[in-house]
Formats: sequence, C-alpha cells, structure tokens
Amino acid sequence: MPSFSHERLVELFRNRGEFAVALLENQAQIAFAYHRVEQASIDLSQVVSTEYRADAVVELRDGSDATVAAIIVEVQLSVDRDKEYSWPVYVPVLRARLRCPVVLLVLAPDPAVARWARASIPLGHPGFILTAVVVEMAEIPKVTEPADAEALPELAVLSVLAHPQLEIASVAIGAIQGLMEDQERLYLDVILEALPPDVRKAMEALMQQGHIYQSEFARKYYEQGREQGREQGLEQGIEQGIEQGIEQGRGEGAVRGLRNAVLALLAAKLGAIAPDDHAAIEAMSDERTLTELIVRLGRATTGAKVQAALAAARHRP
Repeated sequence: MPSFSHERLVELFRNRGEFAVALLENQAQIAFAYHRVEQASIDLSQVVSTEYRADAVVELRDGSDATVAAIIVEVQLSVDRDKEYSWPVYVPVLRARLRCPVVLLVLAPDPAVARWARASIPLGHPGFILTAVVVEMAEIPKVTEPADAEALPELAVLSVLAHPQLEIASVAIGAIQGLMEDQERLYLDVILEALPPDVRKAMEALMQQGHIYQSEFARKYYEQGREQGREQGLEQGIEQGIEQGIEQGRGEGAVRGLRNAVLALLAAKLGAIAPDDHAAIEAMSDERTLTELIVRLGRATTGAKVQAALAAARHRP
C-alpha cells in the first residue's frame, strides 16, 4: 500500500465539495436533496480559548441558497485519541451554526485506523452517541470508465491510491486534463507517486509517447520531471560509480516491470491470457519492443486489435 500525504488527500475535498457528497452516497447511502455545494469555514471553535478545526467542511444548498445539510471531512492517517473528544464537538457546533443536518465523514486509508474511527463515541448523556461515517481504501471503487472519471476527477485520483493499476491510472490521468494548473500538477504527482515502480514505468512510457497526456502544460511538466530525474540519476551515478553488474540488474528489473505491465493490460482488455500469449510475453526481453506493445495495447479498443498488437510484437526482430 502506498504512503499517504494528509494534506494532499485533504486537497481532494477542498478542491471539489462534490467529492465528499459522492463518498457519502456511494459508501454510506446517505443522500441529501440539494442544488449546489460550497466550501465553508473549517473553524468549528465555540470559544476563543479553544480551537477546533476540521480538514474540510462542505455545505449543501438548495435552489434558494439555503443550507440544507453539511459534511465535516476528516482525513485520518493514524489513531488519535484526542479526536474522540474533538469530533463530538464538531457536529453539534456546526449543526447549531447552520441549523441543518450535519454528517462527519472520515477517510482512513489504514484498516486499523478505520476500525478505530468506526467505534461509537458515547458522550455520557443517554442516547447521545456519535458514530462517524468512515471510508477506507478497500471500499473505494475502481474507476475505469473515462466518463465517470471526468465527472469526478478526485474520485478517480483516490481510486488510483486504492488500486494502483495501469488501467485505473490511465483513466485518472486523462480525467485531470483541463483542471486548474495547480490542481493538475498536484493530482499528477499523487497518481505517479502511488504507482508501483513497474506500473509507473509503463505509465511513463505511455505519457512519453503522448497517448495519455495531450495538454501543453502536462507535456511541459512531465518533461521537466524527466529532465530533473536524469540530472539526479547522473549525479548519483557519478557519486556511486555504477558498476556494470548493477546496470545489468537494473535493466533486468525494468524488463520485468514492462512484462508485468503488458500482462496487466492484457488481463484488463481480454479478461484472460492464453498460455501461448503468456509464454510469448515472458520470452520478450527488448525494452523498446515491450514499450511499443504497451502503447499499442493501450490504444486497442477490440480483441482483434489486441491480438494484432501481440502478433506484431512477436514477429519483431
């Protein structure tokens, strides 16, 4: 499981309030009738001497602009016993301020943290118990349809964190094009950092060929990242004195990663891989051939085109 940045996950909710609404509807079947959403103050303090701040607060408004519900969002990466006392403050304070229903939504990537966050918090008064709505990564759906990803890019990005697979990452990267530049930069970083090395290499091959990222910013930003990576790699190579055996090992690792990426794409496109196809892929050792095969498979829209791509790769000298 990849590591998670608290602030980057929080930004998903602050950038688009509909993301919190979608998680409530999809994961907890909690839905409100509303016309639009609006980011609200995260300050939930009651008195000057005590400060309570949520990660994000989303207000749902009706056609007359009246607030009909609110969602308090907390991203929780570790167990924090203090939250057992601050969370019960958040909900009634915001409810009293807005005079509408309020829901506490907690995103907890770690299963152990999610189990802790799901525990009910009794306040002592009979019947006064707070139970947060908790979502963990295992519950995030796999967003594989471009239309779904474009409708809610933040969910597509979170889907990559939960399921770091080539197909899901490709869909997410396609969906974030056209967003504000700072959002696009943030989301691209989040997606690439979440991918295992072999999947990331395959993804970078697709991006380098221009089959996923088409925006001018994306190409410029990606090329800057590649150039920085080259410079850092050169410096490390000079400092460490890379030996031939190490290079060979890295090359073999890269080839294995590309083979795995091809197999993952085939499984996604065909559902099952024929033994002959599997053996043919395992026999491929040329990085260029494997990279070109990844690109062609990514563009293939039918089983016939998939088989044509495989046949071309098999017969390449």
